[in-house]
Amino acid sequence: MSNTYTQKTAETLEMIKDPTNPQFFRQVMGRYPTGVALITALEEDETPVGMVVGTFASVSLDPPLVSFTPARTSTSWPRIKATGRFVVNVLGATQEQVCRSFSGRGGTKFEDIPWIPSPEGAPLLEDAVAWMDCRLEDVFDGGDHEIVLGLVEHMDIANTELPLLFFQGGYGQFTPHSMATAGPGLEDQLALVDRARPEIETLAQKLGCDCLIGGRTDREIVLLASAGLGNTEWIPAVVGKRLPLAAPVGRTAMAWAEPQEIEAWINSGAGVDSTEMRTMLSKINERGYSISVDAVGLEADVISGGRLDAREVMDPGTEALEPTTTGQVHSIAAPIFGMDGEVVLIASLYGLPHDMSSSEVDRYAAELLATSQKISQNLPVSQT
Repeated sequence: MSNTYTQKTAETLEMIKDPTNPQFFRQVMGRYPTGVALITALEEDETPVGMVVGTFASVSLDPPLVSFTPARTSTSWPRIKATGRFVVNVLGATQEQVCRSFSGRGGTKFEDIPWIPSPEGAPLLEDAVAWMDCRLEDVFDGGDHEIVLGLVEHMDIANTELPLLFFQGGYGQFTPHSMATAGPGLEDQLALVDRARPEIETLAQKLGCDCLIGGRTDREIVLLASAGLGNTEWIPAVVGKRLPLAAPVGRTAMAWAEPQEIEAWINSGAGVDSTEMRTMLSKINERGYSISVDAVGLEADVISGGRLDAREVMDPGTEALEPTTTGQVHSIAAPIFGMDGEVVLIASLYGLPHDMSSSEVDRYAAELLATSQKISQNLPVSQT
């Protein structure tokens, strides 16, 4: 009796876990989080039409192709298909209600939702994180869905807000407490970042700000990882970026470089004064860290303008050479040394309090230095 019962239970479980069981298939696939996109088009009578998909994906860089898979039962997809074009609106974390409105059947879905025409005329949601204006390239059979291929003809990043996510049947958002790039050729540096991240995460939590970890190559500064509370809205967008190692970019690393490296760095800078650069490096080396001052509020201008230049938002101001700073302290950066004495990583604090006093700057810098020194002591002897 017991063996029979066990056998039947095993058979039942096997049936439940069969991939052809739709409920189990959804449960398994629900473990994979996806972004959420609104596919829009404009019909001949200028009626806007849209549908929500969680299957949007990049397909090819050359040519630039994207895809999504609408259900054959969709009533909106045939209308979009008939126009021969569509816009992919990547929804932001604050657009959950927009998503729910378009997920339902019937109703005036575009009512009270602000949009503007894309370059080719289809609806482009004003609050979308990013968008792609596409020509319908091809449609393939995909079982109870169709596989749509679109050629991207226009695209842009609308803002730096976090995207909306769909996971296990519910909506949410990514909280970038800690994230690292996955760029090729960075394996050695990312191994160092793995050792540094616990300390950086603790520091960012303690100070209530955000931290960015960069690494130096022969010609570039690579933004490897971030940690913090997510107060600095542009940080998730710059992780993975590469900046040319040319004066004044990378000064925190160059303050401990060899004379010939410093000379090449200065010569690579556009319109920089050699004497000023050397004075700046000497000051950074003397105090052990760098202070960037934003005297004109450029970061706010960059963000509000809907554009993102990693160089500008990371270092829009000048180095504070005097003990008392003038203007908002934009960031504080300190080197992390390998066992051979070379700078292998740079840790920078962002999202600092406004109108910091000199004593507050000293306190934050001391915390950053202590963390950087602790990380330096824990790094392996051999690294590149």
